Amino acid sequence: MKFKIVAFVFITALLTVCATAENGAEREQSGIIVYYKHDFEKGPEGFQGTKGTSLDTAPGVSGKALKAVIRKRWGGPALGINIQGSRGLKLAFIAKGLGMGRATLNVWDAKARDNTTPYGYRVLPDGEWRPVFYHLDRFRYNSKGSGFVKNDTDYRNVRFWAREIKGKEAILLLDNFVIYRGDDPSPPKRVEGLKAKAAPEGIALEWNEPHDNAFPMLYVVERADQGGAYEKIAETVETRFLDRTAGKGTLRYRVLACDFENNLGPWSDPVEVTGMAPRATRQLSREEKDRIIYAEHIRRIHGHGTGKVNKGLVTLYGDSLTYATVYRHEVAAHLGIYRVEARGFPGMTTGWGRRHVMEKALAKDNPEFLLVLFGTNNVLGRKHSRDEMEKWADDLEAIVKAGEARGTVVILGTIPPRGFSDPESRPEREYNQVVIERARKLKVPVAYIFDEIQAGGDRRQYIWRDGVHWTPKGMEAAARAWERTMRQVEFALRFRE
Repeated sequence: MKFKIVAFVFITALLTVCATAENGAEREQSGIIVYYKHDFEKGPEGFQGTKGTSLDTAPGVSGKALKAVIRKRWGGPALGINIQGSRGLKLAFIAKGLGMGRATLNVWDAKARDNTTPYGYRVLPDGEWRPVFYHLDRFRYNSKGSGFVKNDTDYRNVRFWAREIKGKEAILLLDNFVIYRGDDPSPPKRVEGLKAKAAPEGIALEWNEPHDNAFPMLYVVERADQGGAYEKIAETVETRFLDRTAGKGTLRYRVLACDFENNLGPWSDPVEVTGMAPRATRQLSREEKDRIIYAEHIRRIHGHGTGKVNKGLVTLYGDSLTYATVYRHEVAAHLGIYRVEARGFPGMTTGWGRRHVMEKALAKDNPEFLLVLFGTNNVLGRKHSRDEMEKWADDLEAIVKAGEARGTVVILGTIPPRGFSDPESRPEREYNQVVIERARKLKVPVAYIFDEIQAGGDRRQYIWRDGVHWTPKGMEAAARAWERTMRQVEFALRFRE
């Protein structure tokens, strides 16, 4: 069962904001102010189609979703709103696109008479449900290329749009759409109605969506085999899951819900089922294999940072590659639910990063996650001795330990290939191997940026003519590598005994 609130009004001296809603006012008791909350069980719920867009409902992550068929460029679904003040305002939803590419939207500020725009439109791979989380106070005005919106905004419209239409139409599905203000301290309620059914292809699970002050973002699924201990096997945004790796025998399952700010709810009551299909094996990715090594370690570090670090903040720390403006936005677009800062310092080496990590990144941002990319200015495209590279790895180790002492989870990135004369980019490859080995020794995650670019074909797509800095496509490749590793980090951290 879904719980629905069309709009809320609440006036608070602390935030000095107000919002007017057509259908009455209600004060949330769980730490946030909810203005609009739609699950689309009764149709479009105030959304209108613009510029050749037709609206309907379709199967969603739980029950129904809004389906927008967009036939003209810049068309899409729009919702009229009435919310004053940008501070602490957040917009979250689950989306699936076909031909969209990104969760492209604007929010109209009637006071400034200008649309506001996120710096990094969140990525929507075709046919895949994705959680999307935007901080509206970190948007910019369309008429400006920098800065953030003012505090005294007068928001009147949220409009999704398609950048281009390939073929006859683009499709956007939206579910669990919510606009709220404040940091959410409250996890979703207990998952109820968990059912398990054996089938030739595996075990089919389904459950009811639990109540949450905003909405659940995803679900954690655990399985216990033959009376053994529970092990996490999946995350899913839908209220259903097919376990194809279950095997035969007596199996127990339990599920919990996680909201958009990574608050974990309680476990459901377990269900028991007898599997009838032979156990299927799945090839693990390199990132999944790495997770087995570091999961327990980063959970301990993350637990140490609870209540101390700036939750939901990712800081990129490195040299001129990190300094590139678009890089930060591209990483944010791929990570999907985090605020992202970039602290990039052109020309700097691992040694500089070691000496200045506290003042330039950790104390400045106090991030939940620190994504480190140093080494390009050490290697310089030349061969180096193993001893020299190990000293650079010592610098990275010092950065890792400085972050972990504060409760920040640190992830190391491999540096991109350099130049065009050496297809293997051997000096960079050798340095990266040292970084990988040190990361495994320290039990910290690695993002394989070098391999992502090498696998992409002609390096000139990703590296500028200077042979060092990356093109926008190179930054996108790096963001994909960070994303794949962060997905495994999240998988490890969304854990409850």
